[in-house]
Amino acid sequence: MPISIKKLIQTVPSLSCLVLFGFLLVSVNSPLAQSTTLLVENIEIQGNLKTSPEVIQNFIPFQKGDRIEKQVLDNATKRLKDSNFFKEVKLYTQPGSARGQIIVYVEVKERKWPYFQFKGGYNELDGWYLSPIGLRFDNLFGKGNYMGIEFYFGDRLSGFDVSFQRNNIFASNLNLKCLLFTRTRQFVHYVGEEKFLQSVGNSGLDLRINGNSGLLKYLWFDFILESHNAEKDMWVAGNNDDRFELPAELSPYSGKNSGGRFSTSLNLDTRDQAFFPTRGFWGSFSFDQVTSQLDIASQYYKWILDFRGYKEIYRKWTIALRGKGGWISNFAPFYDKFYLGGPNSLRGYADRSLNPLGYASRLIQGSAELRFPFTMGNFPRHFLSGVLFYDIGQAWSDPDKYEAGQFKTSVGYGFRFALPFIGLVRLDFAYPIPDYDLRVHLSLGHTF
Repeated sequence: MPISIKKLIQTVPSLSCLVLFGFLLVSVNSPLAQSTTLLVENIEIQGNLKTSPEVIQNFIPFQKGDRIEKQVLDNATKRLKDSNFFKEVKLYTQPGSARGQIIVYVEVKERKWPYFQFKGGYNELDGWYLSPIGLRFDNLFGKGNYMGIEFYFGDRLSGFDVSFQRNNIFASNLNLKCLLFTRTRQFVHYVGEEKFLQSVGNSGLDLRINGNSGLLKYLWFDFILESHNAEKDMWVAGNNDDRFELPAELSPYSGKNSGGRFSTSLNLDTRDQAFFPTRGFWGSFSFDQVTSQLDIASQYYKWILDFRGYKEIYRKWTIALRGKGGWISNFAPFYDKFYLGGPNSLRGYADRSLNPLGYASRLIQGSAELRFPFTMGNFPRHFLSGVLFYDIGQAWSDPDKYEAGQFKTSVGYGFRFALPFIGLVRLDFAYPIPDYDLRVHLSLGHTF
């Protein structure tokens, strides 16, 4: 039967009251609603059999007596999960003793140790690497420490690291990281049209201090004691038995050399995520002061400025831009200088082929990429992405001078595959300008 106008008018207020009652009921049952700011009366931590409450509290961005919103609670959950100390993390709230107050409950299930770790990655100096054997002892004594042993090998790298990190040392906002390392790298040299390799060993101890808040959150201080052992000859790439004497540009740095390095770096990171950033920027400025036993380079200096920006333009299609500049004392050893060319530098050219023999003391390079996902499942760790790119750069050493007309450039396209354990595999098809001779690069991770 059709409802009368009079009946409808009588029904509307009743429906309004019912909706209002439902809204109030939800608000009572969910004391930390999305738009509500409530007072934290207490924080109850449960399930921590070995982990001290102070360690858990350090990952929670609020304290008893603070006023918080739901987003703050979500951030705390993420930070606890990202610590990798716990198998399970659950945060929830209950009404407090007074209106507008809540009690926050933190339930954790601790991760047992040790556990194995397999990972892959890359850096600009060494290219890609894999770590098939890694052993973690994180949160060993329940004090929030990170400890690991890692073997790795890669394109031109093999090594072994033992690391230990303790946050909030001496009940302060400072973190301390100790790294004991030993590495062997292969450096590429071009003499005429011939490609040669030289092995350089590097081992030492790195102590890093940085902070959790204020300006120290963005500053890193590294004190490094290290030694190098550069082989006194080189061999033709692909034939380890075909050995030659080092040219004059390289021979002064052969043999053993030890010294110290003090490094200060300013680091900023506002990216929304590291795996496939779609907005924000990453920047770093570092300055090194190095002393060594080499007569030709008893003391030298090095600085690097690196900036990367990301902007989503349409449905995860992202513009990524990068600019980098570097300077080092001209007489510094070749294994501390800059190179240009290759999959992790300027694509479309042979690895380290665009710098002078003995590597470069000056570097300018930049890149622009358009990144777009082909699949969206599990974004940002989706399976397949595409990229269009443009690279530009120049590397030189005194007494040569910077010349605007000497920049090398390339264009190309590529694909990114997210694989289990290994991470992001990169396949690039690059064309140097103006020759446009195709060169294919295979590596790990984004170029930047």
